[in-house]
Amino acid sequence: MNRRSLLELAAGAAIGLPHSAKSENVSPARPFRFLYATDIHVQPERGGFDGWKQCVTKMNVVSSVPEAEADFLITGGDLILDGLEASIERSRLEWSLFDEGLKEFRLPCYHTIGNHDVVGWSPKSVVASDHHDYGKRAFADRYGEGKTYRSFDYGGWHFVLLDSIGRNVSTGEYEGRIDDEQLSWLEGDLARTGKETPIILVSHIPFYSVWHQVLKGPGFHLDGKALVANVFEFRKILEAHNVKLVLSGHGHVLEKIEIGRIHYIQGGAVCGMWWKGPVYGNPEGFGIVECRPDGSFSWQYESFDWKIRA
Repeated sequence: MNRRSLLELAAGAAIGLPHSAKSENVSPARPFRFLYATDIHVQPERGGFDGWKQCVTKMNVVSSVPEAEADFLITGGDLILDGLEASIERSRLEWSLFDEGLKEFRLPCYHTIGNHDVVGWSPKSVVASDHHDYGKRAFADRYGEGKTYRSFDYGGWHFVLLDSIGRNVSTGEYEGRIDDEQLSWLEGDLARTGKETPIILVSHIPFYSVWHQVLKGPGFHLDGKALVANVFEFRKILEAHNVKLVLSGHGHVLEKIEIGRIHYIQGGAVCGMWWKGPVYGNPEGFGIVECRPDGSFSWQYESFDWKIRA
């Protein structure tokens, strides 16, 4: 699209207020459900905006099924196509399209930051480092109440939304990492939660994955962008608490790994292969998680039957 078209589309897309939800202690005596939508990568090209709206419509339908209603939505990061290399004009257009598509969603939402939600962390960036939107500021202001990580309680469960986007000091590009300040916060947050409360973590970049080895062989070496590099350093913090599930995105595939008591689920992608079709047979879609009073949970993946556009 040319510059004039982008400006016209941005002007026509109302910037919706951020959806958020406050901590609620609903009765822990009943199961509850939430939706998990990651790697949306909303864009005006290839029908990506219409695809996001179609996904929202399907989430509204699924979340209102009698006896199985969902209570809220968690997004897993990469809400927009790309802020790393895009201009401010372009990234703000994509944010406005994301908000516009979400306006019809009926439930509260919590948002997780992804690497493509970070503005300017690329050698190809055209955004000055002193711009208000630079780095993680745009996401924090719009969706994080000034923060990029947070936690909340719901129905007897504790939820932690992490910021897994670190920065490589040598290249200036992003890498998968939970920084020291956040780790200190996480340790305190989990200590306050206690040993018994079931916990769900959300991290855009996965802690573990075998998908690349499946495709390219067991000896394939992953770079620092594929996984959270310092997981080994803080895994004992997680193991000391009742962590049940770690949700992630980033790879656009469906993957389930169980290590000890913890399940790691990479939740596919709303956009599939960047709105170009399924990813190795994984269709465009979102997850549904049911949490139960006994600390167990179930997961299912729901497609919204997206059709590829030119």
